[in-house]
Amino acid sequence: MQYNFDEIINRRHTQSSKWDNVGARVGNSDALPMWVADTDFRCPQPVVDVVKARAEHAVYGYPFVVPEFRTATTNWVKKRHGWEIDPNWVVFATGIVPVFNTMVQAFTRPGDEVIIQRPVYHPFGYAIEDNDRVISDNSLIYRDGRYTVDFEDLERRAANSKAKLFFLCNPHNPVGRVWTGEELRKMAEICLKHQIIMISDEIHSDLVLFGHRHIPISSLDERYQMNTVTCYAPSKTFNIAGLRGSGIVVPNPEIRKKLEAQFKRNRSIQQNVFAVPAYVAAYEECEDYLEQLLPYLEDNATYLEQFLKSHMPKIKLVAPEATYLMWLDCSETGLSGDALAHFFVQESKVAVSRGDGFGPQGADFVRLNIGCPRTTLEEGLQQILEQYRKQF
Repeated sequence: MQYNFDEIINRRHTQSSKWDNVGARVGNSDALPMWVADTDFRCPQPVVDVVKARAEHAVYGYPFVVPEFRTATTNWVKKRHGWEIDPNWVVFATGIVPVFNTMVQAFTRPGDEVIIQRPVYHPFGYAIEDNDRVISDNSLIYRDGRYTVDFEDLERRAANSKAKLFFLCNPHNPVGRVWTGEELRKMAEICLKHQIIMISDEIHSDLVLFGHRHIPISSLDERYQMNTVTCYAPSKTFNIAGLRGSGIVVPNPEIRKKLEAQFKRNRSIQQNVFAVPAYVAAYEECEDYLEQLLPYLEDNATYLEQFLKSHMPKIKLVAPEATYLMWLDCSETGLSGDALAHFFVQESKVAVSRGDGFGPQGADFVRLNIGCPRTTLEEGLQQILEQYRKQF
């Protein structure tokens, strides 16, 4: 079917974190929400239909994970990303963030180190520090408007006997990189050499833009596969994050056993009655939605880049290779941290994600969500431009 991503949907008074909780989260309830990572697009009709059908049954008792959950995951990953998965490797989780915490608990002890690559998705750090582990920050290198991996530093950190896990974000949130096969191999070989288990967050893998190609790190070598936990979910692709369903691919039976045992100890594996039906419908019936969504996001990203170049040249878009989360380099404005957040949220009245929330390396940046109708993007940019002209 044909989808209309230009449709304006009023999300206020729907218990939307993005829209109804914006004041509590960013400090200005009047700010246009362009921050948290869900989109403002209607989700695919087959998902709506299956949720309605399940709701109309009118009995919402305890569900269980049906086999279709695993086959939907394996079929989708093979078709979209070329990786053949045994259905027995797939574990249900209510979300990818709980997996970060569960892996930390299952495979490390207090005081152990977990390697991450800042600026990066902030729940990585929360999962480490909230469990009394230590962040080992293999900071990305930012040069000439592009991010790369510091492999020498990664090798040094992995060689530390306290390092036990490596959290990989591919595609990377927030910097938008889609790691190449060569980059992935280098990271995987370092982890194998030093017996570091990898957790690969590939939740944005369907949202690859401008001709780039996502490569599941586990698809490159059976040795990597046996050392990696790969996290998938239809939540970003189809805008169903609130339904709480993820597929965690764990080929190594020993790692899978420990992960599932920790889930059981935490009592954190029960899904709601809509999660699996929506998950299966998304992966089995909604590829046409994604094929229409990708060019729309590319057009929004191109519009953003051209608008900044024409009207706000001190704010630069870091070239996005994936996701609808744009990483804006504001270093030439002279604003950073609190001052930069104040400019966007209080003065421009546009709710963005603070760059320093992804690590101190992001102090001169903000993350802007363009997963919205073009008119919303235009409105936000005009509000920013009005304040930009006054200050710069």
